[in-house]
Amino acid sequence: MKVLAIGGGGSMGRATVRALQKFDFIEQVVLAGLDYERASRFVVSLNDTRFSACYLDITDHEALHQAIQACDVVLNSAGPFFRFGLPVLQAAIEQAKHYCDICDDWQPTLAMLDLHEKAVQQGVIAIIGLGASPGIANLLAMKAVQQLDRVDTLYSAWRLSNAHNEDDGFFETGEAAASADAAAVHLVHCLTESIPIVQDGVITQRMPLEQRRFNYPGYGEMDLWSIGHPEAVTFPRNFPTLQNCMNGMLGVDVLVDDLQALAEHVRTGAITVDQAAAQLMAQGGRDERREKLLQFEQSNEQSHMQKAPLGIMAYAEGLKDGQAIRVGATLKQVPAGGMSAVTGIPLALFLPLLRRNAVRGLGVLAPEQAIDPDVFFQLLDGFCGNAGCGLTIQSEAMR
Repeated sequence: MKVLAIGGGGSMGRATVRALQKFDFIEQVVLAGLDYERASRFVVSLNDTRFSACYLDITDHEALHQAIQACDVVLNSAGPFFRFGLPVLQAAIEQAKHYCDICDDWQPTLAMLDLHEKAVQQGVIAIIGLGASPGIANLLAMKAVQQLDRVDTLYSAWRLSNAHNEDDGFFETGEAAASADAAAVHLVHCLTESIPIVQDGVITQRMPLEQRRFNYPGYGEMDLWSIGHPEAVTFPRNFPTLQNCMNGMLGVDVLVDDLQALAEHVRTGAITVDQAAAQLMAQGGRDERREKLLQFEQSNEQSHMQKAPLGIMAYAEGLKDGQAIRVGATLKQVPAGGMSAVTGIPLALFLPLLRRNAVRGLGVLAPEQAIDPDVFFQLLDGFCGNAGCGLTIQSEAMR
């Protein structure tokens, strides 16, 4: 199997590439992106002749098609996806190559899903959003939904304090600002655009950071703050009985006012999305915010009888044998290495899933449509230490 890892020299991409080293069925991996020099140094550090680097500007249509033509599978971690996701998928489909990415924006997700029939005609399997959220969160949602005869409410969530990258030895001076960073640009974009939410059976456009409170089984009350990740548009397609659905952040109560103020500055035109992202990253801003979030979590932990805060999770309500129940699905452990590893490693797992025929059907698909969650979490176990990821599902009757 020959793999083109677009963005493979970036922080998310490096986590993906390291994971690929474990798979002996892979014949070749080419890391393609703008920073050829760093990607080359990273390749040298791998000490594995299967890996190489090349310069690629994905906005160069001809160069992109040539690079894809030479591979079997495209793994795309080059964001932000609201800018760069769609053309890469289009090129992969035109070249009849299987594809997977970590797209975490809902607008391009819908545009990419519209390419489903073209992908089917080309014999292509394309999974959109196989990272953390979306990705792990979608498959946790599948496990929660599997406990029900009918699902009415479905939330996916992730903890903002966990959205940090650990230095893997290839961070450079200014990378955090330069990386102001695809993740920071993505966050600002998500905070400033209206997002789809299912409420009382109707899909409505709402502004982000809307609060929902729910009782997670065995844990207690949790506050969820909405944001524009793709789960909110893919879940209703795949679970048509849903009356309530959204994706959101956990543990951001102490930052909501600041984030809303920043988003309003962008919406009024006072600053651009990129300028707002730079503000988020300036003067150690990300570290200061994370410290504030961690302090909030510690105080909140006391109100939950010393229970550790939940990280990435899914929550569902519905019926089982005629009784109303609520279900939670989460992981006790995720791969070490911060946001890059938790996002990049699931992308790498697309290849063994593909090889094991654990991906159902052709076309452009969301993770919950196509991937066997049990096989996925078994594969993820191998990257989470001796105890594995600790998939945990809890349910309780609703009063």
